[in-house]
Amino acid sequence: MEQNSRSRSDRPAKPYLDFPLFPHATRRWAKKIKGKFVFFGPWDDPHGALQRYLAQRDELHAGRAPARAHGAGRRQMPARGRHGVHAGDVAETDESTNVLTGHAERPAQPSRSPAQSTVAGAGGQLSIRDLVNHFLTAKKRRLDAEEMGLRSFSEYHATAGRLVKFFGKDRLIVDLVPDDFSRLRATLAKARGPLSLGNEVGRVRSIFKHGYEAGVLDRPIRFGPDFSKPAKRAVRLARRAAGVRMFEPAEIKELLEAAGPQMRAMILLGLNCGLGNTDVAELPRSAVDLKAGMLEFPRPKTGINRRGALWPETIDALKAVAKARPAAKSKEDEGQVFLTKYGRRWVRVEEPGERSKGRHKAVVTDAVALEFCKLARALKLEKGPDGPSGRTAPRPRGRGFYALRHTFRTVADEVGDRPAVDLVMGHENGADIATQYIERIGDERLRRVAEHVRAWSSLSA
Repeated sequence: MEQNSRSRSDRPAKPYLDFPLFPHATRRWAKKIKGKFVFFGPWDDPHGALQRYLAQRDELHAGRAPARAHGAGRRQMPARGRHGVHAGDVAETDESTNVLTGHAERPAQPSRSPAQSTVAGAGGQLSIRDLVNHFLTAKKRRLDAEEMGLRSFSEYHATAGRLVKFFGKDRLIVDLVPDDFSRLRATLAKARGPLSLGNEVGRVRSIFKHGYEAGVLDRPIRFGPDFSKPAKRAVRLARRAAGVRMFEPAEIKELLEAAGPQMRAMILLGLNCGLGNTDVAELPRSAVDLKAGMLEFPRPKTGINRRGALWPETIDALKAVAKARPAAKSKEDEGQVFLTKYGRRWVRVEEPGERSKGRHKAVVTDAVALEFCKLARALKLEKGPDGPSGRTAPRPRGRGFYALRHTFRTVADEVGDRPAVDLVMGHENGADIATQYIERIGDERLRRVAEHVRAWSSLSA
């Protein structure tokens, strides 16, 4: 009894909700096929286990022994054990054995059309579900290695879910033609602007590109001429129609006067150093030197270093936050500058629970955006000032908290010191060869940038 409970507690979670295998008590990934447990690899290699499953799935479900183990060069026979069929651990032989009857036989090769022979993956007939599972497993490995954020993984997961919903999980990749992708793009465009549509098209393409580069597709997919990102002109027009994403000094004053202690400090950091929603939520206390009046904090999104000079108003606001800071709910959040009243980070990206119906995306909680929008609506700042035509342009999403970062950059560029502004923003201009030779930017340059924005905002008056 105690041994069984320990083995359950040690079992790893599935890499994602739709992962087709489960962690068996024998410390291997398994699936029950035709009443038998089939094992595909150890717990510490879910990616390899999924590859073996995809390579053998069609034959196993058809009641035949796999003709070849995934990646092997000879015909192989599944090794049988007390718990079932071991599809990953195999013994080499000249004949295969039916995994259900135990009789030796030469496995029948799945019939493949000429089109399938050039496009099908290792399993013979790769489906949308197979490709998506393979892609998400690879991305989950990068997530576990901290090479990708959970927010990015959530976006890929959501895109994969939309592919499954649109084409159907059992739709074969070999059956997809350019007209299918043209219809997909038209459907996506109905609920998205040009920029969002372009991002979605890019993610869809990356899923199929992964399949080809990983060897589960034998040739690149033909998307056709229609399945492309919107033209740059369309993106520019959409941005122009959305209005200018910045706040004016009078609006900033209203926001600061009405904001609570934490939101006031966040607004000042957004305007002072160009911090965004995730930036303030991830800001550790070790990154802020109140005595020296400096902030040094690599951007969570890119890892690029950032350093900026703090205003006296920002320093005072951060001191007020420190005095009333709630206790952290988890140990990993103890070093954060900002915590909600419940002791959690203001921006969190979490995997959904097992009973969650949101199977294709992680749960994203952005309390910074929620609280700021609530504040802006209360002050009637959700709409911008009159444009050249004299009409007020609605901006329900165009002037959220992130617009403070736009405001900082717009005003800071007036100083004419781009390298200093880039350092404060956490930007890196790889196309400019001159930046490769800059080894240091003095704090006096950073203070000059900060003071210019402060004078513009009338906070120094």
